[in-house]
Formats: sequence, structure tokens, C-alpha cells
Amino acid sequence: MTLLVETRRPRGIAGPVEDRVPVTKRRLEAVAGGEAHGSLEWDRPSASAAFSRRDVSAPGFADAVRAMRARGFTPFVRPVGGRMAAYHHGALVIDLLVRDADPRAGTTARFRGLACALTVGLRRLGVDARVGAVPGEYCPGTWSVNAGGRHKLVGTGQRLAQGAVLVTAVIVVGDAEPLREAMTEAYDLLGLELDATTVGSVSDVVPGVTLDDVEQSLGAALAEALVLNEPDRLGARTLLAPWDLR
Repeated sequence: MTLLVETRRPRGIAGPVEDRVPVTKRRLEAVAGGEAHGSLEWDRPSASAAFSRRDVSAPGFADAVRAMRARGFTPFVRPVGGRMAAYHHGALVIDLLVRDADPRAGTTARFRGLACALTVGLRRLGVDARVGAVPGEYCPGTWSVNAGGRHKLVGTGQRLAQGAVLVTAVIVVGDAEPLREAMTEAYDLLGLELDATTVGSVSDVVPGVTLDDVEQSLGAALAEALVLNEPDRLGARTLLAPWDLR
């Protein structure tokens, strides 16, 4: 049986604010309908400001979009929840698309498995990685991954559809300062609270670490957690991490 496909795809974004919801919906429908296999995809994105659907309704949204564009961060609306998050050349993006007849039932299991796998991968690099939100972090989430309970390194999210699910993670590997500055301005314009000191990167705690280092370590940890030989059965049982870090 075909293994999960690892691909690297460009994230060129056009228009004033690209809405990725329709694109992701079509991809999920293809997986759910059997037109495409489940896939594990890695990306090294350009500078982007990922707003959520909730951000769109904020009074300061238009100003935040203009501010991010002025800083060189291309704004778009992402298909998963949460709040605005910025990332750039120093980040890795992981997208896991899987078929699941009852995706809602496995939501917590997928979040836990993904967060634990990424935490293990970061610990192997020497990071004091922990699962959980840091007070005052950007796009706060129960299944974020942080360094030492002080700096957020990874944000996670999911998008559910009938018969399929997208699980995603963004890992900041290096050069966090432009992200701190951008998100501080955006959150102020959106009327949201943010402690800029919580915006961290892997290289802040492991100097000299590279994108390749992080991708290799996280990829190995994910491989240990994923049922790679059953891409059409991935769902609530997708991430069977042998670690319980909570």
C-alpha cells in the first residue's frame, strides 16, 4: 500500500487577502472521496501573516492587514481556528491530511498525538519542550508546544470536513525577532492581548540549530507515531504516540 507522501509545496499567495478556506475544502474533499491519499506535507514558507476567520470580524482587521503587508508579511485567511500568527523563512509548516469517517471523534487524540510527537522531536534536539499554552502567547492553544514554559515554539490546528481532516503545525526554528515585532503590532490593531516575550524559536534555546536539523528530528518522531502503512485508515488512531507527556 502506498505510504504517506511527503512533499514540499510553494506557498505563493496573491491578492490583498487570500482566503485559503475554499482551497483546503477541495483538498479535504479529494481525500474524503478517495481521489487523493492522505499525505504528510512539509513546507518552508515565505513571510506570511495567517489571520483566522475570527480576526476578519475584528474592527482593526483592515489596518492589521495593511500593517503586515508594509512589514513584508503577505496576509491571508487560514482555514483553521485560533488567532493571527506570523511566520517566515525561519519556520516549518506541517500539514497532515487524512481520511476519517468520523473525524470529530478523534479531534483530541490527534491534537495530543501531534503535540507529543513534536515535543519528543524537539527534546531530542536539546529543547526543554513541553505541551501546553504559555500565558500571553499568540494564537493561544491547549496543544501548543513551548520551551521551558516561557516561549511558544509550535502552534497546532485542525480543520474537520465530512470524511476527512487537516491537522497542521507551524514550528518557528529561527529569527524570531521580526515575528515578535509584527505580531505585537497586529495584536494591538486587532485589540488582542499579547506578551511579545512568549514569541520564541528553537534556535533561541539551541543556538546553531538549522531547519534541516529540526525537520529531520520532528520527521523521525512523527514517523514513530504515524501508522504509515495504512493511509486510508488514518483518523482517531492516526497519531499513536508511545509517549504521554501531559
